[in-house]
Amino acid sequence: MLYRWRWFLFVFFLVLFWSAFTLIRYLYPFPYRQIIQQYAQENALSPYLLAAVVRVESRFQVRAYSSRGAIGLMQIMPDTGRWVARQMGWEDLDPDLLYDPATNLRLGSWYLDWLRQDFDGNLLAALAAYNGGRRHVKEWLASGLWDGSWAGISQIPFPETRNFVRRVVRDERIYRLLYSGYLSLGWR
Repeated sequence: MLYRWRWFLFVFFLVLFWSAFTLIRYLYPFPYRQIIQQYAQENALSPYLLAAVVRVESRFQVRAYSSRGAIGLMQIMPDTGRWVARQMGWEDLDPDLLYDPATNLRLGSWYLDWLRQDFDGNLLAALAAYNGGRRHVKEWLASGLWDGSWAGISQIPFPETRNFVRRVVRDERIYRLLYSGYLSLGWR
């Protein structure tokens, strides 16, 4: 009789774990995975980080458009998109191309890598600049308003930027846990 209860409890917890895992994967989808992995690799970024940025910026909505005019999966401003495209050797960029997932991810991942390099490898500063603007983050760091560390994240003066960085870091960890193979059970 005790053996049956142990078996029942084992099956119960297995189903409970499976259900929770399935729910979390539903809340943290990973569409455009091949494109994200390609551009993450090209720009020496984590694909989980890019997925987290996309989830926070647009919830993977290709046609996302912000009140400030940011477009697409990675919410790229048209002027920033044109600047990035020129840096990448493109003639010009039609802003409507920012709705194309591959174009948006290519430009956004290149820009995030460029920001990381501009901030001497400080990914938190790069994320803050991606959301709050490079000039602002340079000023915060130069004035000592923010030290660029995770411990000092509450020092970021813009609440939206502070929350953006926190959410991306949290979501990157969740994506890594769900899709790195540790818990993915071979699902791709």
